[in-house]
Amino acid sequence: MSKFNKRKSVSFAVIFIFALIVAFSGCGKSVNNALDGAEVLSTGFSVHYLDVGQGDCIFIKFSDGKTALIDCGAQSKRNQEYIVDYLNSYSVDKIDYFILTHPDNDHVGNAKAIIDNFDIGKAFVPFVMNLNLFPVYGVFYDALIKKEVSLDYSDMGDGFSGEDYFMAFLSPLPKELADSSYSILNGATAPNDTAVNNVSPIIYLESNGYRFVFTGDAGATQEDLVIENYSSGYYNILFENKNKINLDKVDFLKVSHHGSRDATGAEFLSVLKPKNAVVSVGGNNFYGHPATETLLRLKTANENYNLYRTDVKGSIVAYLDDGILKTITDAD
Repeated sequence: MSKFNKRKSVSFAVIFIFALIVAFSGCGKSVNNALDGAEVLSTGFSVHYLDVGQGDCIFIKFSDGKTALIDCGAQSKRNQEYIVDYLNSYSVDKIDYFILTHPDNDHVGNAKAIIDNFDIGKAFVPFVMNLNLFPVYGVFYDALIKKEVSLDYSDMGDGFSGEDYFMAFLSPLPKELADSSYSILNGATAPNDTAVNNVSPIIYLESNGYRFVFTGDAGATQEDLVIENYSSGYYNILFENKNKINLDKVDFLKVSHHGSRDATGAEFLSVLKPKNAVVSVGGNNFYGHPATETLLRLKTANENYNLYRTDVKGSIVAYLDDGILKTITDAD
């Protein structure tokens, strides 16, 4: 494990319309009774892809009672209330592992509220030198320091495990390396979207033989790194053969960057061949997510895959029921 050592002018009308679209798409739904603390979801392993509009928020409950939260949606009162209420419905008082993939608002917007409402065991965060570029993330980071939360930068080789699960960070390269995506981010006075997105870790989770991949907004750079290291067998060396990484026909893939055409590439998908794909996306979003090209790539990789979109299905939960992985959504 790595150690913790210490972002043409348009008319007013267009800006106003865009603001309305973003604000609307960032609002999550109220907790649905089918998912709200349901007994079958409370007693064992489950992965909850929360509907927070155009953003990411994934809650994981492990069978030993520990919890993880990956990202926390775009900043809004409605999203904040939704996430806090949802976690409360599962009697969560502590998030053992809080993972923020990268400093964009649609992934870290409600992080301060999470810290204010729950104890945090450990936080995995991106290495960001100039917090002034990302003010929302900066407020969260300062709150973590004041609360003296145990911190670790998200690096390839990080991870944690329990009796019947393990979670492994497959990327990005450690910040100490010159070709790390962190070097690109922090070496730019005004990093572009690609540089910011590409510090998102690609994370592997295996529990009870079922396998999940989470991607944040990671792009081709991180996907290529994972393909190379997986194909060469390097991950098994890195994780000392204790927890073998198996990316073939994963059970669930969280599609990167809300289904953007610039991520979740064909080569990456040819390795994963996901059985199920989740796109966390807002309704009527300005960006046209998910892109048709991305959906076609998913279909090519596995013709029989199941697509789950939060703008269509609401929140989506994959859970174990008597050892069988099942799925329930707000729409069920």
